[in-house]
Amino acid sequence: MVNIGILALENCMQSSVSGPFDIFSVASLEWKRLFPEEKIDLFNPRIITDDGLPVTCFNGMILDPQMGKDACGSLDIIFIPVVYGDFEPILSNRGLIGWLCDQNKKGTFISAVCAGVFLAAETGLLDKRKATTHWHLADEFQKRYPNVILKKEKMIVDAGEVITAGGVTAYMDLALYLIGRFGSFELVSCVSKVLLMDPSQRLQTPYTRFDFNIAHGDENILKVQNWMEKHYTQVISVLSLAEKAGLGERTFARRFKKATGDTPLEYIQHLRIGKAQTFLETTGESIDAITWAVGYEDVSSFRRLFKKTTGLSPTAYKKKFSLY
Repeated sequence: MVNIGILALENCMQSSVSGPFDIFSVASLEWKRLFPEEKIDLFNPRIITDDGLPVTCFNGMILDPQMGKDACGSLDIIFIPVVYGDFEPILSNRGLIGWLCDQNKKGTFISAVCAGVFLAAETGLLDKRKATTHWHLADEFQKRYPNVILKKEKMIVDAGEVITAGGVTAYMDLALYLIGRFGSFELVSCVSKVLLMDPSQRLQTPYTRFDFNIAHGDENILKVQNWMEKHYTQVISVLSLAEKAGLGERTFARRFKKATGDTPLEYIQHLRIGKAQTFLETTGESIDAITWAVGYEDVSSFRRLFKKTTGLSPTAYKKKFSLY
């Protein structure tokens, strides 16, 4: 039997606690159906909290645990859920972090999803290892934990004894992954069919939206950003942008990178791809028309760039996300 402690935290998302509990429970039922000679459940999920007391989810719901962390005994897996809101108190809870480290030393696998990965990183167990988190949290995560090798495009990253997952609903992907690792791929297939879940999703890049930093305080650069937002379809050179900022080309390039995190050319590419995503989602325009509408002339080059950036071809993206 695989003992799983699903760690309920203040400001957690209730579905990322109860959802895995249900998925692991269904997996045990399917396991017995596949192997009727088995007398015990494959998975034994339990909802635990730091002190055994209820926690308040981000939406005000009260979540009752089955026990506290100190009463759960030996665990094979700890599942850290999504935290949606202020998680600073959690990251400063040295007792909880020490418990996670002690469990890991005993052989417990640590798994975490979305913002819960911050807690996993706070233990130091991810230093020099690969991990993922929600794409919107990637920049903050990298600043906090520069020793972690962040693979923000991945939905699941298995670093051995620590396994991380990206987006908010990636708890489903992570649960399926753990079912495959501790059960079997046949069991993953069965659970996926019963719950109508897609076991093939491994990238979160199609869901990414570029988050352009405008709170950096550099007025010269902000002026250029505002101009680019309105004129992104035009042919743009770094020199012309530098002139608009009233700066030398090298000084402009350096300050732009520092302020936004992108080079000027990367920024305009991200801006155009973001606009193309919106067009693909909200209009019935052809790929060719959208290519020209966002400032590209070569449709083939646009298709390659779009796929490199989002992980999907424009056609596949349109099929997945279009409202038309």
